[in-house]
Amino acid sequence: MVKEEKYPSSMYHERNEKFTHRHPIIPSVNFYNVLKIMSLNNRSKIAVNCLNLEVAYQKLIDDAFMFSKAFKELGIKKGDIISISLTNVYHAIASFCAANRLGAVVTFLNPQSTIEQEIYYLNEFKSPLFIHLNKGNDYNENLRKKTNIQNIINLDSSDITKMDFYSSQNTGYRKDISFRELGFISEYQKGKKFSLGSGKDDALILFTSGTTGIPKSVVITNENILASGIYMKNSSHIEVDETTKSLVVVPFSYPYGFCTSTLMSLLCGMQVILAPTLNNDNIKYYYAKNPNYVFGSPAFLELTKRNIPQGQDLSKTKVFISGGDFLFDKEIKEAQQFFAEHNAQVEICNGSGNAESVGASTNSVGIPYRAGTVGKVLTGTKPIVIDPDTKEELAYGKEGELCISGKHIFREYYNAKTLTEAAKFRYHNREYIHTGMMGILDEDGYFTITGRASRFYINGDLNKIYLERVQKIISLIKGVESCIAVPKPDSENLYTCKVYIVPTKEVTDMESFITYLKDCFTKQMVDINGEVVQLKPFEIPTSIELIEKLPRSAEKGDKIDIAYLEQKAKEEALMELKLKK
Repeated sequence: MVKEEKYPSSMYHERNEKFTHRHPIIPSVNFYNVLKIMSLNNRSKIAVNCLNLEVAYQKLIDDAFMFSKAFKELGIKKGDIISISLTNVYHAIASFCAANRLGAVVTFLNPQSTIEQEIYYLNEFKSPLFIHLNKGNDYNENLRKKTNIQNIINLDSSDITKMDFYSSQNTGYRKDISFRELGFISEYQKGKKFSLGSGKDDALILFTSGTTGIPKSVVITNENILASGIYMKNSSHIEVDETTKSLVVVPFSYPYGFCTSTLMSLLCGMQVILAPTLNNDNIKYYYAKNPNYVFGSPAFLELTKRNIPQGQDLSKTKVFISGGDFLFDKEIKEAQQFFAEHNAQVEICNGSGNAESVGASTNSVGIPYRAGTVGKVLTGTKPIVIDPDTKEELAYGKEGELCISGKHIFREYYNAKTLTEAAKFRYHNREYIHTGMMGILDEDGYFTITGRASRFYINGDLNKIYLERVQKIISLIKGVESCIAVPKPDSENLYTCKVYIVPTKEVTDMESFITYLKDCFTKQMVDINGEVVQLKPFEIPTSIELIEKLPRSAEKGDKIDIAYLEQKAKEEALMELKLKK
């Protein structure tokens, strides 16, 4: 008897979920007011922990209300876009909540941006208000000459851990304002107009990582934020008590850093530990604050392993979530062993998502671990898997592109109608987005990534090579710590595969190791699930380069700088072509 195929659109994978989780109600209000309601029973609890500054939920709500009055006095109105260029600090969170109360939109610029980049975005968003770390009057005046900024609020580096909002009264009108003056400015606004806002109102403009291209500006509504939080909470079944803390290290300019890590933690009633700066010397300091959940990345995990001293107790850490880049099973096992040596039994989770889905498409927290997967698609969302060529829906167990529908899906790319239309499509009268993740969805809802729709090349024989699949197989080889595969231009075959490999510390003879790698490329291997895998002949790299570490870009959320490696391979191919001539 032939088994009948089931399709993800039937939602068979949610068969064991509660009805209220499968069909959640998403309130159509703004984030600020939901936070007020959700925190009613724990207003005295610490909400934000930033260096030596601890701020209770009540204080956060009060400061956000006061900031909003000051912003209104400065002329901010519904729909205005406030640009903020701050590290992960308390003032940034309070400023977002204040803008949200007014119906204004916040965009977080990367604080490492150049002045030219800041000028570009300030003009792009027509921001009347800019909030940043104080860089002096000359810097601010230069910004004003080339933008239409009306006011600039400066945060002095010495004030990052202070809340002296009534300590410096402005005696006259100035366009440069200190956070120390906001309390006095707010007092000019009388009355307490109350508005629930709307879920459809825009709340944030954050950015894609731009791994292989220019970052896109993603417009996120209140409904998107709240839906993402509800979907994740229903999927992970997180239990929070008076002591639950989360550590946030990814910059606020990315949805994973601000929405997934920070806003969702606040909605759940956690204490959010912020890391304004990260270096080899302060990693142990942040872990000493005893976070239970770490919203990290492969790069932060590596910093953790290198810089936590022997004997430091990490027993309070329960979950480490890797966002941005994927941790291979070998890396997960090594990390679990490291934490075990520091008295911690830690669940290492691979998260997956896009800026377009507010940082999360799947969840691996609080569910049974399944090796090789990025967890389950979020409960309450509607996934399908399609053939990237025919666009037809595929059954469970078939490899294709994961596409997601739900109220957490972004509204649009800012001022980019064509890009927005390309990212979305309709299927059975429902709107989906292309996640760009190739893989397999099983009947339990677990998703295994096999590649990215955007990370492939087609060679002269018209074979399509998915580079993540190549990387995943090569990572199984003994002696390979990590690797990245990129297309390399080829005069005869259009493209071939070049692989950059970081050997483990046990590898000492590099020449022999390359010979060993070439031999392994032609052999079958067994992955973590016990399945036999092998590179296809047209997937085998024609070029191998051993490097000490994979390059990462701070501007791209500390992700591996694939664009740099791709450019390096192109330059190498060009040089080889010149030598042939």
